[in-house]
Amino acid sequence: MNRREAIKKTGMMLGLATASPLLLHVLQGCTAEKTVNWKPILFNQDQAKLVADIVDQLLPKTDSPSATEVGVDVFIDKMVTEVFPRSAQQTFLSGLDQINRDSQLKNGKLFYDLDQQTKYDFLYGLESNIKHLSYTTGPEDKPFYLMIKELCLLGYFTSEEIMTKHLDYIPIPTKLIGCEPLAANQKLRVGNYL
Repeated sequence: MNRREAIKKTGMMLGLATASPLLLHVLQGCTAEKTVNWKPILFNQDQAKLVADIVDQLLPKTDSPSATEVGVDVFIDKMVTEVFPRSAQQTFLSGLDQINRDSQLKNGKLFYDLDQQTKYDFLYGLESNIKHLSYTTGPEDKPFYLMIKELCLLGYFTSEEIMTKHLDYIPIPTKLIGCEPLAANQKLRVGNYL
């Protein structure tokens, strides 16, 4: 082997040695692993991803933000942890696990791995099963889907983003005008009334 050939081979080996970690890093970045960008209190990472997926199916992004964009998934974790009694927490966690088990049985994949239409169809089936239930039952007596739906709506419509930018929020108590017609492009009025 002559000197020129030895320098070429050494250069190629050095290039491969330095490029391999970068190439490996780039290839690892190609996986579609979903994560949450907050640290759950009660939920594990899979449960947090599932909650985020469910609430974004219930309230997707339209001309207003999606549920996760206003932090509904974080809100639900905090509410279940700090407000629900232990039995209701267990019902909620069991419900999350049951969603994934049912999705695996019906579709062969975990819920957050499904395509958007299949997620919609799956949740629509759950919705049709709870139409006969009352919203006045205690949290420990409610099925999981009703619990997460109520928390999703509460967290969304009481978030600062939605209250102040997408609704006509009245922070100072005023009189309630009951049957006022809405003008074109008028936001829904919410807030404190006397």
